[in-house]
Amino acid sequence: MCGIFGFAKREGWQSESQMDRIEDIVSNLTFESVIRGQDSTGVAIVSRTEKLVYKTLTSSDELVCSDDWCNILEKVDKDTTIFLGHVRFATTGGITEQNAHPFVKGSVIGAHNGIIYNHSEIAKKIDKTVQVDSEVIFGLLNKKEKYQEVFDLLEGDYALSWIDEDYKTLHLMHEEGRPLHVAYWKKARCLFWASTKGILETALRQAGLVINTNNLPTDIVYEFDTDKFWKKAKANTVEVETNANWVPRSYYYGAGTYSGASYGNYATKCKYCQATTFRADKICYNCINNGKEETLRLTDGGDWVADCTDCKRETKSDNLISLDGQYVCIYCENKNHTHYDYNYDNSSRMEPCVFCGDFEPVEDMTPRNGYKICSHCNSYEKNHKQFAL
Repeated sequence: MCGIFGFAKREGWQSESQMDRIEDIVSNLTFESVIRGQDSTGVAIVSRTEKLVYKTLTSSDELVCSDDWCNILEKVDKDTTIFLGHVRFATTGGITEQNAHPFVKGSVIGAHNGIIYNHSEIAKKIDKTVQVDSEVIFGLLNKKEKYQEVFDLLEGDYALSWIDEDYKTLHLMHEEGRPLHVAYWKKARCLFWASTKGILETALRQAGLVINTNNLPTDIVYEFDTDKFWKKAKANTVEVETNANWVPRSYYYGAGTYSGASYGNYATKCKYCQATTFRADKICYNCINNGKEETLRLTDGGDWVADCTDCKRETKSDNLISLDGQYVCIYCENKNHTHYDYNYDNSSRMEPCVFCGDFEPVEDMTPRNGYKICSHCNSYEKNHKQFAL
């Protein structure tokens, strides 16, 4: 799982106060997107005169709090048309700045959330060597004249943001396996996007902007010409067929390809009342106040922690397991349950979903005909019988 986010705006339209708010929002988007990946952060800033790409192995929440972020924002002004952002949860390819998004392939600069299972085969066809599966997408977009020619070759999941030669045109698309949400600020002629509705709404709300967010329809390439942003963010649309001949298959990463990074907190349902909550222990504040069970506490440094019932050590939520209303750290749990598969640094119990390839906690996986799939794909499989295992 990775995250894409950013903004596209009409060139030279915004007032100084609107620019200040846009910078606040993109800072919030970058900070909030850390829950989608912590292995690297990358941005591209596009204007008439230049296309800048910045990549770092610093997580996005730390980057926003650093001097480097101030230097990045200095490059954002009224003449900026597009800002592409990405956070990485590494699957294929090592954790290096070179392997961070956005990727530059010819005239194309792009960011990808998802996984392409047949990237090695595609790389051979186009006579290229790649470290990251995402690279083949933008290599194809740089070579192929028609979008369908690109998506006919891709087997996997993807939400994409990219630009081509025109510095004023943003491209967005996703297929059903990956989320993508947008929001348009009419007064500033500015379009924002993020992988999830929660990230986008939080970023806007924290900047004091209340506008509607929408799930971008799937299997459509949206070409947003920022020169045409007016009362609506109108776009030229091209319908495509994705994953037409692809059947989900078991995919287990080889040694060295899975980073073991934690996803962090994300919107989920309270395990008691089903209300939406962002807490790592999946308990809403109403149930906390009703004393349902021992809960996590938030440190001054912004970490969710609790004391392990066995060893009594304060432990971060990523390394805790909830058992009968108490918390046990994975190190104590591992002493008595050695049959579990842990990731490379023993920080959590994870397995890859047979559908999407994302690693999820084993307790959140659902057995399906001898395989295990995550909750998202379980719901998808039930509603799309042609993908049934």
